[in-house]
Amino acid sequence: MAAAVASASGGLGLGGPPSRTPIATASGLLALLSEPDPSLVRRALTGLLAVVDTLWHEVAESLPDLEAIAEGGEGHESHDGAARETAAALASRVFFHLEEPRQALRLALESGGHFDVMAPSKADGPYVERLVNAAIEEYVSRRAREFD
Repeated sequence: MAAAVASASGGLGLGGPPSRTPIATASGLLALLSEPDPSLVRRALTGLLAVVDTLWHEVAESLPDLEAIAEGGEGHESHDGAARETAAALASRVFFHLEEPRQALRLALESGGHFDVMAPSKADGPYVERLVNAAIEEYVSRRAREFD
């Protein structure tokens, strides 16, 4: 039984050997977000970040939890900076898929090295481009208000 659990969790960022089979649901990882052990939460966040672009619709249900972790909210004070940045990156990706670029940008700016404007990967191109556009739109909007 333990061997089956270990092999099943391998591809989910939970230790063990990497799995070649993509996961079909994020429910197991999402359940780990409520665990009291920060290392389990950190592993769940890392696993979710790897699949968020395909399973974002499932992860969206946990946006309040992700934002609370990212901001160190009540009950989430024990999470380290890396976990907070990963939670911010994850929530940012979900907001991007929900077409909420201002929220996505806010969280991307809190995600540390997870948001690289200067050298985005090919897969990150649309995400980075949309958030840069959102930043420019926000800047133009604020400057226009100054002149009104």
